[in-house]
Amino acid sequence: MKKIVVYLFVLILPGNLNAQNDIPIYSFFTAGHTYGNPNSPHYGLHYPFVDYIPTTNNYPNMELGFLTGDVVVAGTAAYWDSAQVDIDKLNMPVYIAAGNHDIGAEFVNRFGDYYFSFEHNNDLFIVLTPGLDSWNISGSQLEFLTNTLDSNYTIVNNIFIFMHELIWWSPSNEYQNIDINFEPHYPGSTNFDTVIKPLLLSFPNNITIYAGDLGCTDQVSPYMYHSFDNITLIGSGMGGGIRDNIIITDVYENSVHYNLVAINGDDPNSLGELTDFSIFASPEWVMKNEIKIYPNPAKEYFKIENSLQCNLNMKIFSLHGQLIHTGLIQKNIVNKIETAQLKPGVYFVQLYSDKQCFEQKIIVQ
Repeated sequence: MKKIVVYLFVLILPGNLNAQNDIPIYSFFTAGHTYGNPNSPHYGLHYPFVDYIPTTNNYPNMELGFLTGDVVVAGTAAYWDSAQVDIDKLNMPVYIAAGNHDIGAEFVNRFGDYYFSFEHNNDLFIVLTPGLDSWNISGSQLEFLTNTLDSNYTIVNNIFIFMHELIWWSPSNEYQNIDINFEPHYPGSTNFDTVIKPLLLSFPNNITIYAGDLGCTDQVSPYMYHSFDNITLIGSGMGGGIRDNIIITDVYENSVHYNLVAINGDDPNSLGELTDFSIFASPEWVMKNEIKIYPNPAKEYFKIENSLQCNLNMKIFSLHGQLIHTGLIQKNIVNKIETAQLKPGVYFVQLYSDKQCFEQKIIVQ
């Protein structure tokens, strides 16, 4: 299927290497589920995302944007008209990977094909729509993907793929602890493991897949990350409150960096590094391992009982996403957290290591 690729390694002076690490060649953003919370449907895009557009526009070297599905509540002309008003506020080209709410004649009339590709700065960008065949990349879409990869992999560096559904997810595989937006949409199986994953692994390029079917409420996972071999999988989305996020990808000469950006609150870094939240990042996984926070509500203090075999980092956020306090929660003991520095109100306690994350709401009286 492919020819042998010969790589030529060029000696780079240390000064130039440091310079390229400081400033990306270009950046792009990815935003999932931009209509927001399904329990409060409205015209236009999710309000916090719209409010964050000036900041997105001013991000250095921001050249492209991608909306990874469920851009509108319903695919009618009125909803798309209102969404387009907000999209037009972005001062860069914006591309849409259709979600289940977006698919329909109105989408095709406005945006054309459901799958397409283009090159930008020696990288390949591919937009797909697995929702055309129950989360599968099949038929003419699979033929398009295969031909596009075959035709371009020798002349591009990175390959970025955008879609709505987390086609790698299953309620019984290694991603089962990720809570997707609406599990009944899962079709029972997909061809990711049998067809798509082997196809992508057969190429030498670094390949990143972005999906946007997360984060629509505070009851589902707001983001996920998993990297293996030459493939990186990223899921993200909005609608769930303080964990609303976008992903900003910085592309350097020899590397790619993924930024998890909180669009609610005062601190865009309040959610931490995307790589902190792996495929194991779910409350259910940690609760099975007996993380306990009590009493709740709390007065002078609350306790965190960590029965895991590792220490955990702690962050305490306000209801609006502001980072209030950090600390270390030691393993195999009961950690006592004084609340003198916390005003009465609602907070979110986030505990994490390199393999898991747990977040719980706590009320301070």
